[in-house]
Amino acid sequence: MTDKNIWTKLNFTASKEESAYDLLLTQSDQLVVATTGELKMDVEAVDSYLDVEPPKPIALYILYVVAPNLGNFRRKILTVVEGKEEGRFPVDIYCHIDDKKDENINKSEFLDKISEILNRKLVSNSIENLFQQSKEYSKNKPHE
Repeated sequence: MTDKNIWTKLNFTASKEESAYDLLLTQSDQLVVATTGELKMDVEAVDSYLDVEPPKPIALYILYVVAPNLGNFRRKILTVVEGKEEGRFPVDIYCHIDDKKDENINKSEFLDKISEILNRKLVSNSIENLFQQSKEYSKNKPHE
């Protein structure tokens, strides 16, 4: 029985379906460039369950904007909820700053919806304020 290969039914091909997490990561470098390094984006992936009967497995992708010059202060911006049983999309997006939820967002509209959320006045003000605080701190800190 030592000749049995338990891995034969798994698909190890190089291609995989893009997730909301993958799409968010493609935007990370762009924030660094736009803010000349004052801010960066961090996306945390968490496996969880919805508290329903029976429990429903989900993946959470939590987007933070981080200010490295402010001791890596992190502001939680939004959480993307991906149902594991449905596949990668559609997803729900919950914005922590303005307490709004957008549901059933498909892959083709995902980045547009994220952009729309980031451009909401309360959200953009929050991120811009963090940027200004970071720039002010950088300008006033003693050089080492």
